[in-house]
Amino acid sequence: MSKMAVTKIWPVKGRLDAVIRYAGNEEKTRLPDLTGLSAGKDDLSDVLKYAANDAKTTRESQLFVSGVNCVPEIARQQMELTKQQFGKTGGTVAFHAYQSFRPGEVTPKQCHAIGVELAKRVWGDRFQVLVATHLNTDCCHNHFVIDSVSFVDGKRYNDCKKTYRALQDASDELCREQGLSVVDKKGAHRVPRNLYLAEKAGEPTRYNVMRQDIDLAILRSETPRDLPRILRKMGYEVDFNPNHKYPTIKLPHERRAVRFKTLGEEYTPQAMAQRIQQNHAMGIFKRMEIYNKRYPPVHPHYQKLRQDFRKAIMEAFGIYRTYLYYCYLLGKLPTTTPNYRPPHPAMREDYRRWAEIEKQLHLLERYSLNTAEDVAAFTSEQEQKLSDLEARRAKCRNRLRRCRNPTECEALHTEKDELTKQITETRKELKTAQQIPARVKRMRENIQLLNDREQQRTAHQKER
Repeated sequence: MSKMAVTKIWPVKGRLDAVIRYAGNEEKTRLPDLTGLSAGKDDLSDVLKYAANDAKTTRESQLFVSGVNCVPEIARQQMELTKQQFGKTGGTVAFHAYQSFRPGEVTPKQCHAIGVELAKRVWGDRFQVLVATHLNTDCCHNHFVIDSVSFVDGKRYNDCKKTYRALQDASDELCREQGLSVVDKKGAHRVPRNLYLAEKAGEPTRYNVMRQDIDLAILRSETPRDLPRILRKMGYEVDFNPNHKYPTIKLPHERRAVRFKTLGEEYTPQAMAQRIQQNHAMGIFKRMEIYNKRYPPVHPHYQKLRQDFRKAIMEAFGIYRTYLYYCYLLGKLPTTTPNYRPPHPAMREDYRRWAEIEKQLHLLERYSLNTAEDVAAFTSEQEQKLSDLEARRAKCRNRLRRCRNPTECEALHTEKDELTKQITETRKELKTAQQIPARVKRMRENIQLLNDREQQRTAHQKER
């Protein structure tokens, strides 16, 4: 969960009865969030049952489930009757939303009260809403199941940027009224939300990597004229042309340059020149001592390990070995290297994506995928497997609709749940495999950048 109050909403398509059963599954009570519901778990009854699950919503014999324009115990039936009344039983049957708070910032009672008030303000004049507060994670969070059809005029809920912004604004307004933290939206139109939060957390995003390298270049600069030269030597393309309105910086493989001023007030041309002038009196050794305290140098032992590892894998360079070599360059192989900083700024941003890279590497290892053809064949096999599993689950659901024998129904439910589990795992592996071609292309581009840089440095030393 986020460190501040956040909201999200997505459509639910499918049958009502299957979703309620999903929510009551004891194995689901430990789920930390809802994101898995959008893939294979999006029937309305499952969502309603998940939202109102006693294991998640009960604390000290108090149940935090409420209905807005509906009764929680019969919310599904009321929503179905609304659809039947206006002849809109197909398509999206509901919308599932959540609202989360900073850990420890709200009590369960306060969290639920805010959720109910939010539902009234945003949807209460036209839609039926089930509100449930979940208490099974480190932070309280609210779930909302909103009927897709209005009980007032039969019009469908329009889930778009405008209505989502209204949900965000109402949530932020309620949080401010209660003295709770909200996400600062200043500058949010310039960067995606996940990048904005990563920037704030100091993670190695593209901008943070640039800031770090600019800081180092400023410390190494004796005059403002040295700054462009040092940044180019570090692998950046910079434009300080006085005829251009704003100086810019970019990596060779990036399509668009970034204005220095976009990185913050400390990175405008005037601010950087002033920092260089202030640093000049400090002396180069003192400046580098300050920088090395923030970013300690690599221990010689690990430099030797990387050299040996490079020799061992450079003989063949398929997809799998490309991953191995790139992980070695990131300092993740042969073991995680403490205080290691990759030699090129284009690579350091991939620290944020290490979880994805690791999944892809493990997939290549598990199925012995060494070439692009192997990955393409595996992807095709997984797509066919997914199609077959989904067809089997659809037949199972059709049999459930006609089933009247309780024992047979239970067996069919078990079979359907097992198929859903297999579908979820297959989808994950398929998604991971589909990401490999683009990832290995970027890896090879970064490796080539590094090789070109080393060749230029070698040629320069020979000339000298």
